[in-house]
Amino acid sequence: MGQVKQKGVDLNVHLIRLDPYDPNLGVLVPIVAKRIMEFAREHVQEMDPVLVTQAIMVPLWNRDPLTLVLAMVDTEGHVVGHAAAAIQGDGVNNWLTVSQTQADGAVGDAVKRAIQYGSRWVDEEVNPFLVARGQRPVVTMVIVTGRNEKAWERGFGFKLERRVMSAPIGARPKGEEG
Repeated sequence: MGQVKQKGVDLNVHLIRLDPYDPNLGVLVPIVAKRIMEFAREHVQEMDPVLVTQAIMVPLWNRDPLTLVLAMVDTEGHVVGHAAAAIQGDGVNNWLTVSQTQADGAVGDAVKRAIQYGSRWVDEEVNPFLVARGQRPVVTMVIVTGRNEKAWERGFGFKLERRVMSAPIGARPKGEEG
């Protein structure tokens, strides 16, 4: 059976939930960890990419039930994307934060399916876990993105609530450099 493509879009991208202890699929963990670090290096320059990677991967290795990492894998077994998400909370409310989604080229609806996977994961695994411990269930998903806000809004119902901007400490207003 051949690989299905439509106008250069790979429609055979599979989502695989990472489990470092899986005897077969555990080999994907270091590949995705490297992708997470490269993503952080490129898109989250205010943070140390090693620490970003550790913040995602250490809970995965610790079997934290509130951490989800997905690999997007083509039919030839190549990792062509990833998604990372975790449940966060403020002591009262909990929410799902999708901190990274990245796809290499046209992967069909794999990113959309990753977001849907996160929602199902919350409904089927996370919320029963939280409620059994007397905590509030997750009712909100937050995505961290640096672009395509309109596409996220149209495709998934996200709405822009605020923007995060950065500047070096000691930065002066334009015209006052000195």
